[in-house]
Amino acid sequence: MSDYSAVKTESPLAVEQLLPPEIWEIILKKLVWWEVVRASCVCRCWRHLATRICRERCQCLPPRLLAELIHEHYARHNVFPSLSQGSSSDTLADDDLMGQSVKYPLEAEEPNWLDINRMYIQTALTSNPYNCSEVLQVKQVTHLASSSSFVVVVSHGEDESSYILSLVGKTGQECCLLHVTGRVNKVCVMEMPEMPAVLALCVEKNLVCYLVEAELRHLLPLSVHPELSVDSRLCCDGNILVISQMVDEHNLAIYEASLLLQKKRIELTHKGRIRTGSPPLYWDLWNGFVTTIVSGGHVSSYTLSGSLIGESPLYKDLRYPNPTLLSRGLVFASTITSRTLLSYWHMDRERDYWLVGESILTSWIQRGSQAVGNTGLITGSEDENCDTESSSPGNIAGAVRNSISNTEPASSCIVTLAKVRIGATMLLEVTVVHYKRGLVFCGTSQGHLLIYKILTSDRAQNLKVNWAVMESYIPSLFLSVTSRPVSRLTSYFTNTEIIVAITDRDRNCKLVSIPNIRVTSEC
Repeated sequence: MSDYSAVKTESPLAVEQLLPPEIWEIILKKLVWWEVVRASCVCRCWRHLATRICRERCQCLPPRLLAELIHEHYARHNVFPSLSQGSSSDTLADDDLMGQSVKYPLEAEEPNWLDINRMYIQTALTSNPYNCSEVLQVKQVTHLASSSSFVVVVSHGEDESSYILSLVGKTGQECCLLHVTGRVNKVCVMEMPEMPAVLALCVEKNLVCYLVEAELRHLLPLSVHPELSVDSRLCCDGNILVISQMVDEHNLAIYEASLLLQKKRIELTHKGRIRTGSPPLYWDLWNGFVTTIVSGGHVSSYTLSGSLIGESPLYKDLRYPNPTLLSRGLVFASTITSRTLLSYWHMDRERDYWLVGESILTSWIQRGSQAVGNTGLITGSEDENCDTESSSPGNIAGAVRNSISNTEPASSCIVTLAKVRIGATMLLEVTVVHYKRGLVFCGTSQGHLLIYKILTSDRAQNLKVNWAVMESYIPSLFLSVTSRPVSRLTSYFTNTEIIVAITDRDRNCKLVSIPNIRVTSEC
């Protein structure tokens, strides 16, 4: 069934007349993931059946992974769902083949399950390092950022006051260059539904935007209204920006960006402001909620309007300027730097670990309020609003909104952070991590790249994120990239491979192509 050339010669009507749809569905269900996608191109009947099969299979994925895939799909191809607005009744229900109820935002259509299936296939990476190859090398790299289809590499120009933006897309090809005058402190990519991507840069202390034209051939400057002064850091998710503007108070400003193509302008609409008791060290925006870590060692979650919905207890290990990552509701914080700087205190290697855990929002989505211990935040019938069944990815909006609707901000929410020595089985010291689609990319002080798959679909054990994988198991891929400690990591996925950008402490950047299992098995 892997060769459809004979079937494609038949007309759609002839294909449907060969066997009844019920028999075709039984046959197509025996195909592996990528063969089902290929079969969907044969005729309209097969496409309909393939969509149903992909939908059924996607519902069996780990709930958190499916939530991420649907979120990326909406952000790129449809509408960008907001979880912090509207009521729980603003959803459309549709019964799937398994009798379960899947819900979507009222303003959004049901996702393209074939596209979700393709995105999941892209995460099946090879475990053989000999299948990987270096596709590009850039020197003097200072910043990295990635979108769904390309990587932005920021490097020094001829002098310290000029920088070069390089867009790397497709299979690791350098597509265009742009010289920027002034110090680039941060770069991120805004991907708006049905619109070209936009680069948002902090140049000196000003917000600067560039439109990424088709095929990554050119970067077009955009005017920004109103003009904003940025304190070096910003992050984005879809068309929402979170900007550090710590002038008088420690706060983050939240803006919604609108792209006016004809006027070549970005219009920013102020949505809210987050005020923190101490300067926020790290923050991340995902699915309409902002997660922050402040210098005191607290993890907090906020709505887009700036309302506090929960704060963790004090974690002293989060106080130091360690390698830390907040990504899609997950927390990764290391004690390695504190061991290096305070060697008189951290003398024992066994005491150096990574704190890894889930933010407040993620815990609500996956396990419900009672399992997280934040019962002080929830009033009313908690089991009806946030039980395990209603927290499936399609019903995230209703579960979270029901949890927040009648509650006051509280400071008793518990976030469980596990202590994990990443790379312990390999006796390697991990210096930086990067997370995407259920995969954790780790760079080591010895110059290696480790990749772990931390999400599991073992419903019997009810595990969503298995942190023990990074400490007790051999990584899915172990690759030697450089001889220097790795300082930055980012990635993007193509149809056939994963492109990972790796920068060491000498500012040398290498882009490595990692094929997925489908490609390596067909070669």
